[in-house]
Amino acid sequence: MRHEINESESLFARLCSDAFYGGFVYRNPKFYDPTEQEAGDVILWVRDWLVIFEVVWRSRQAQGDTKSFIKRIGEKRDQLLGDFDVYAKAENDIFMSNEHGETSRYDHDYFNEDTTRGVVLIDAEELRGKLHFDTLRLTLESAHPIAVMSRSDFAAILDEVDTVPDLGFYLGDRYRFLKEVYTRDSDRFLRLGDQMEQELIGLYKLGDNTFSIDRWNASTDKRFWHRYQIERASDIARRDADNAESDFLDIVAARIRDSHGRGGFTIQHAWELALRTRRERAWISAKIQKKINALLDTHRDQKFAVEHQGTGCWDVFYFHHGIDSERFRDEAQRMANRKLWVERVENNFQHSVFCFAFRSSPINDSLAEVILMVSDASKWPEISPDMLAEARKYFRGRTETSPIKEFPNA
Repeated sequence: MRHEINESESLFARLCSDAFYGGFVYRNPKFYDPTEQEAGDVILWVRDWLVIFEVVWRSRQAQGDTKSFIKRIGEKRDQLLGDFDVYAKAENDIFMSNEHGETSRYDHDYFNEDTTRGVVLIDAEELRGKLHFDTLRLTLESAHPIAVMSRSDFAAILDEVDTVPDLGFYLGDRYRFLKEVYTRDSDRFLRLGDQMEQELIGLYKLGDNTFSIDRWNASTDKRFWHRYQIERASDIARRDADNAESDFLDIVAARIRDSHGRGGFTIQHAWELALRTRRERAWISAKIQKKINALLDTHRDQKFAVEHQGTGCWDVFYFHHGIDSERFRDEAQRMANRKLWVERVENNFQHSVFCFAFRSSPINDSLAEVILMVSDASKWPEISPDMLAEARKYFRGRTETSPIKEFPNA
């Protein structure tokens, strides 16, 4: 039986790996207390974002009544509550391997009550029946958002929430929404196999990533997914076209990891980009492409900086044309320092500046090198007037930017 459950967890881990990048997907994390224990079946971990999945599985051929299986769903919910406690305790040494085969230890310094989520994932073909009222009610009393959904439900929402932050925001907003409507409309959420998750994501996207209780109450059929596909068809087409090139940042993250050597710790080099939502990635990717085009046309250095609202850090993107790798790396570090110097003086900046640097080769005008340099505020307690004067030749302090929208204007 355990072998079959592992097979189901493996399939689900691969599904997550395809959607979220396998370096952030971990299967069967373990710790000792005092014997070896598991801390979730599958987890997604990107810095302070932590999504824990407990998978409950039954094959089509399995014998046993649906009532017993539904009871197991409640037991998995209770396991999630225990998992939350495990990750919150710094004394627990949690070790795990990601879908790329790299081993890591969970860093408790990044545990954040506000960005921890849980999902009971039901993997059972053609399952029909109803959950117990208290099974979902108790999830809504948890200190952390917990969702109960089938694997097909989860697969159905991946086109709309295909980054770890997007999924995390959705699960949090979903949890708060269900708190408002569950008691009155519980029957709609208890029936298994009704594809209600797709209707919920439709409602969420109709509201530009918010749940409208008024829209929910006004609807008699709750067919929000169909309505979303019809009413927002042109918006969806523009957004999807806008998002199409955002996978470029995934390639950048992989190149950066390669340049720093691979291993469990170096996955953290990819975190700053992975913490961006899909729409942020689309905006940044478009900006990067414009700068690369300008670099190849003029062979003159290009740059821009973007504040990361999720981490409080700044991301500098620097583009250089030349053959001298050492000079390029030195200048990339200098760019990170310059931005930090300006922010330290003008805004008492206390975090880090990440410089994602790209070097094109004069031999064939292709990207020859992609690296990451970091400058930490703690290393620069004092900024001299000369340092500030140099930095201001390259960067201004914080500037206002237009908010990134789910659906771009026509």
